[in-house]
Amino acid sequence: MSMICFIKLCVVAVIFSLAGYYAMPFLAMGGSPEPSIFATGLLIGALFGGFLVALNPVKKDSKSNANVLYVGNIPFNVREDEVQRLFEAYGTVKAVRLVTGGPNKRPKGYGFVEMDKEGAIEALNLNGSEFGGRKLRVNSAKSKTTH
Repeated sequence: MSMICFIKLCVVAVIFSLAGYYAMPFLAMGGSPEPSIFATGLLIGALFGGFLVALNPVKKDSKSNANVLYVGNIPFNVREDEVQRLFEAYGTVKAVRLVTGGPNKRPKGYGFVEMDKEGAIEALNLNGSEFGGRKLRVNSAKSKTTH
């Protein structure tokens, strides 16, 4: 469950619990202990809030990773501008990010290219092509999170 769903659920539960607490004098429930009414309101609110969240789930961002390509087996001496020039032949490149790591921030040999949708589809043809003496691996990037 995402944080937004959890917040929606809590808000609805608190609203129902407060409504039950303040409606107690009007419902001739004077003999019931107040914490019991509050807890019952929380339970009903949580159930009702869960139902509302199920009916209206949080939608994933429409941009997601549809236009982001994973590029593997990149030569270690290649710069981002060189990768950008390679992919610009297929469409508009929005961003290039080559992954580095370790204490020296050395290139890891892979990165990500964000492009317009049509360009990204065309650039998949670069998979297996030679670049800087190495055969590139080009695929659609997979999302880190699963919903």
